[in-house]
Amino acid sequence: MRRLSIQLTCILALFPALGLGCAMKASEDYAYPDDSSHDGAVAMEKSYDGDDAAADMVGDEPVPSEGPGAVAPAPLAPMGEAEASVAADMGGAEGSGPIGTSSHKAKIASSKGDKRTGGARDRAPAEEAKIAVDDERSSRFDRNIQSGTLTAGSFDDNLNPWVFDKFVDQARAQPDLSPLASAFATQRTVLRVQDAQGRPIGDAKVEIDGKQMMTRSDGRVVWVQGWDSDRQGRGKATIEHGNARATVRINNQIEQLVTLKDAKGTLPDQLDIALVIDATGSMGDELEYLKVEIRDIAEAIDHHFPGVDQRFALVVYRDNGDQYTTRVFDFTGDLDRFQKDLSAQSANGGGDYPEAMDAAMAAADKLSWRKGDTARVTFLVADAPPHANKVDDTLDAVDGLRSKGVAVYPVASSGVAGEAEFVMRAAAMLTGAQYMFLTDDSGVGNPHAEPHIPCYTVEQLAPLMVRAVRSELSGRRVEAEPQYSIRTVGKGQGGVCHKPRRTTKIAK
Repeated sequence: MRRLSIQLTCILALFPALGLGCAMKASEDYAYPDDSSHDGAVAMEKSYDGDDAAADMVGDEPVPSEGPGAVAPAPLAPMGEAEASVAADMGGAEGSGPIGTSSHKAKIASSKGDKRTGGARDRAPAEEAKIAVDDERSSRFDRNIQSGTLTAGSFDDNLNPWVFDKFVDQARAQPDLSPLASAFATQRTVLRVQDAQGRPIGDAKVEIDGKQMMTRSDGRVVWVQGWDSDRQGRGKATIEHGNARATVRINNQIEQLVTLKDAKGTLPDQLDIALVIDATGSMGDELEYLKVEIRDIAEAIDHHFPGVDQRFALVVYRDNGDQYTTRVFDFTGDLDRFQKDLSAQSANGGGDYPEAMDAAMAAADKLSWRKGDTARVTFLVADAPPHANKVDDTLDAVDGLRSKGVAVYPVASSGVAGEAEFVMRAAAMLTGAQYMFLTDDSGVGNPHAEPHIPCYTVEQLAPLMVRAVRSELSGRRVEAEPQYSIRTVGKGQGGVCHKPRRTTKIAK
């Protein structure tokens, strides 16, 4: 993979922050209708074979927000001022205002907050650092942390190429981001592989100009010419599944169908889900709510697909110089052990804005993903981008996951700004997944600006994550259900946004 020369140090103000929001909902409401069909040490924990990794250390020392390489934060604005700042810049469904304005810098500082205390939260650092496992249920009761609380929207850039093109154009206007954005400003084509009966073929190996990919259960892979092929690339794709093989030249079109006559499409009977979570100080709320969501998510999946064998893995990460860079728990089918290890994690550390996302995604790539008829999903929950010189490494790790047929669903949390949104949306687009983003609907957390998209539906996060998994297991897009939908933004249907017509003025 060629190395882009990118410096992102000056683009913390590119885009507005995204948000965290909640809408209170009891866990027993998750009765969905049935489906019809690396720098830094990587510490691999003793995965579910002991209690060595069950508890996070309490002794993390606060990391100063100043120092070499740290972003000098603007003074934290009072909540009312921060809300006014965000509201002033939303400017409609796409909500971004001019990219790169100085007002975005203040919003990033106010919504990100002091990473030593998890942002503008009303609790002491000691509470942020650790919630005792033994007192976990009472602590959550006191803090009113309930399953079904977080809310989020989602967006599929592959269904809306014109939206991503506009987003890329805005990014290319920024000199420091221009080289990376330009790689995504080239031709993008979705190859959809099917059998003679029109059934999607998952786990088909696809090689395009030397880049290795694998189709997911819906039979799709995404090719981005500027990212996946050099200037000498011919856009020639070789697709293999079992004894079936086909070679095609990629046409200049949004989607291209490839039929393997000697192959048979089958749906997955196994599911591997990896949670990759930023565990720095500003992620305290998100981490605590995820702890109570995961069991309901697993049970809802089992309700829809009782014959599917589920496994879960966990990667938590902070930053270089923190107590750890990555902490890895490999796949297990024991949900209780997974829940125990997830519950033992706490949010602390950080200091500057970027985090070690590159190391976390590299660790996710090295997990023991199963082969064969398996739906493979990574949920990347984060509120900050990788460091400027690690953006390529992060997307290279995404390429590693693409080669295994893993769909990366980012969940953008409080504090997400332009460069983070770009990296996370690129990861989702490359792997054929959707970009998810927490919203402000319950008023929990700091105020957050809109993402750079024109239409979406806000729903509870847990049903949204289940819907993503249902799509992976059924080989088709599963739409949002009315009982979990909270509100809609913009005009669209089936994940496709209404494209405004261009108006031409007639000279008099």
